[in-house]
Amino acid sequence: MHNRIAELYDRYNSTLRPLVSEIEGRNEYFEEPLLVNVASMFDHIALSDANPENSSYHINQAVSHLDLCISQSYQYLIKNLDEKMHDFEKRCNASDRNILDGGNFIGKYKSLKTQAKNSVRSGLEKGDIDALCDYESAYVSYSKIEKMIDRELPVQVMHNIRNNSRIWTIIGWGLSIVISVLMGKLAAIYGDTLIEMLKVWKNVSVEF
Repeated sequence: MHNRIAELYDRYNSTLRPLVSEIEGRNEYFEEPLLVNVASMFDHIALSDANPENSSYHINQAVSHLDLCISQSYQYLIKNLDEKMHDFEKRCNASDRNILDGGNFIGKYKSLKTQAKNSVRSGLEKGDIDALCDYESAYVSYSKIEKMIDRELPVQVMHNIRNNSRIWTIIGWGLSIVISVLMGKLAAIYGDTLIEMLKVWKNVSVEF
C-alpha cells in the first residue's frame, strides 16, 4: 500500500502540479473543481492510513480523484490553447499561413490541428477519467501548435506592418496624382479668372 501512495504523490508532483501551475499562469486563477478533487484525493489518502481494513478502497478512490484532476487540467488547458489557435488564425489568414517558414509551416500545423481535434472528439465520447489519455494527447498536439505560433507570429506581424506600409505608400501616391490632376483642371477652367482677380488686387494695392 505504501508503494501505491508513493506513486500517487509522484504523479501529483510530476504531472498534476505542473498542469495546475500552467492553468494559474494562463488564467490567473485556480479552477474550483480541481481544488475539490485534490482535497478529496488527500482525504482518501488520510483515510487509508486511518482505516487499514479499507485501505485498498480509499487508495483506489484517491487514484480516481487524481486521474480526474489531471483529465480536467488537460481540458482547461486545451480550451486555452484552442482559443489561442483561433485568435492566430484570425490574425493570420490562410494565404499568409501558407507562406510562413518558407511554406514549411502549414503542413505540420494542419497535421497537429487534426490530431488535436480528433483526440478531443474521442475524449468527448468517454467519461473524464477514461478520456485522460485522449486529452493528454490533444494537449501535447496543441502545445506543439502553440510553440509554432509563438515562433512564427512575430514574423507575421512584421510582414503585416510592411504590407500596411506599402498600402499607405500606394494610397499616398494615388492621392498626390488625383490632387495634381484636379489642380490642373481647376487651373484650366478658372485660370483666366484667377489672373484677372490678381490684377485687380494688385491695382488696389498700388492705389493704397
